[in-house]
Amino acid sequence: MSVPSTIAEAVHLPNPSIDRWRNEGKKVLGYFCSYIPDEIIYAANMLPVRMRAEGCADTPTADAYMSTTTCSFTRCVLELATRKEYQFLDGVVAYNSCDQVRRLYDNLKFKAPFPYQYFLSIPATLTDVTLEWYKHELSKFKKNLEDNFATAVTNDDLKRAIEIYNKSRDLLRELYELRKRERPPVSGTEVMNVLLASVTLPREEFNGLLASLLEVCRGREAESDYTARLMLVGSHLDDPEFVEMIEELGGLVVTDSLCFGTRYFSGLVDVNSAPLDALAERYFSKVSCPRMTGGHPERAKFVMDQVKEFNVDGVIIQRMKFCPTWWGEAFMLREDLKKLGVPCLELEKEYVLSGVGAMKTRIQAFLETLEER
Repeated sequence: MSVPSTIAEAVHLPNPSIDRWRNEGKKVLGYFCSYIPDEIIYAANMLPVRMRAEGCADTPTADAYMSTTTCSFTRCVLELATRKEYQFLDGVVAYNSCDQVRRLYDNLKFKAPFPYQYFLSIPATLTDVTLEWYKHELSKFKKNLEDNFATAVTNDDLKRAIEIYNKSRDLLRELYELRKRERPPVSGTEVMNVLLASVTLPREEFNGLLASLLEVCRGREAESDYTARLMLVGSHLDDPEFVEMIEELGGLVVTDSLCFGTRYFSGLVDVNSAPLDALAERYFSKVSCPRMTGGHPERAKFVMDQVKEFNVDGVIIQRMKFCPTWWGEAFMLREDLKKLGVPCLELEKEYVLSGVGAMKTRIQAFLETLEER
């Protein structure tokens, strides 16, 4: 099977790689956010898989438990859990990212329990005191994995996992560097598939696939023209069809500030420090998301820097309906972009792509305004 085909296959949950991992007698843990260190799970010889709810069309049971004014991602996860569609997972790890994920965790625990469930407490502000708190929480998480799965996670195990994941980050940065070209050899849709594969495949397998893909892409020319170079900003986005819809209309997505994108892989873990301390420092100081208080100026600067580095013509802010953290963030960022003369379009969407016709009309109109500039 070709590398693009293997990556496209890995986008789906479950997939053959997960099946092979389980057939070897090894565990698979789902996790909810880019603030939960994959490396600790991988060092325990378990496969970390980012929680998604692909294919969820309706949420009647979840609506009864969580209400229809809860974000549709959490409702979709609960719905699939009650339908027992996460049987490929041996457990889940959540944390206090927002009230809606906290309530999702409670509902999973009592209505659709997994064999193993863990709730990681992560501070929402960055200080010396909260960093020590986070280090302690990571130590407790490691100990809990060891106790529940009768395994040992040594410093050598953690260092090896850190090196493997740092390699992924280096490779993903190389992929993004190719997107800076005037005619990028890789589309935003292809990159989204790669990012989804990164949170699904065994990491060493993923690194090999991405290294092979980079070799192909370096000598490849862009196959089509585009109207404008775009940046995607916003909340949980794991849908290649959304990116493909934008690119079919003539916009080329060249970079992002997403928790499945740059906010996931930016920043290396220091391999020369104590592993848990180094993990805490990297995950706590990486490009933040709006659940971290007081971090908007740094997030806005990151977006502006990306706009310049990738020669972005316009920014699309996509936020999930009923996501309170991104309501305020999108408002402030929109004002920041306006002051600097960077055109932006704000789109509110459900987790499952819907209202496509109206969304296409707005995107097409946005692209036309960019073309006229």
